[in-house]
Amino acid sequence: MIMKTRNAIGQKVRVTVTKTRPANTTAYGAEDVVSESDSAGAVWNFDAIVHTPGAGGTIVAAVLVDDDTGRTQAMTLYLFDIAPTGNLNDNAANTSPVAADVDNYLGRIEFPALSDNGGLSDTRASFGIANGLPLTVKTTSGDDAIYGVLVTEGAFTPSSGEIFSVSLIMEQD
Repeated sequence: MIMKTRNAIGQKVRVTVTKTRPANTTAYGAEDVVSESDSAGAVWNFDAIVHTPGAGGTIVAAVLVDDDTGRTQAMTLYLFDIAPTGNLNDNAANTSPVAADVDNYLGRIEFPALSDNGGLSDTRASFGIANGLPLTVKTTSGDDAIYGVLVTEGAFTPSSGEIFSVSLIMEQD
């Protein structure tokens, strides 16, 4: 599910992408990709994050939510201005950014460890050099999206069909 909101220049927009991982409990290793399929994974597509194709802005905060209350690992979101060519399959070793994607690599957001907050686990990355924010980005001409690859920082055993959501909060140029 993608929540789309178009705002004027200088306003903040929040775009959320949600993925349900495969129905298995195969343990992740450190630096594994989190996606919706172990054979046909896709990028995290933050569509309509800018007001006009080719525009940019500054990501000022990011939120990672997991429907499993027991999650405590940290994760990293690698961002690109076009869909990257690295590995996108769930529970496979991350290869992003590969050499072919360097010109399209925007940076990364490092999410601190998730914490149990009742019915879910969540974490927030906000201003601070340690987590990569603020992060200035620009979309490619003709596109209003940026693309991500979510990667584990440590090993863990997931729940079957676990649901992850990532929200990016961007101040538009």
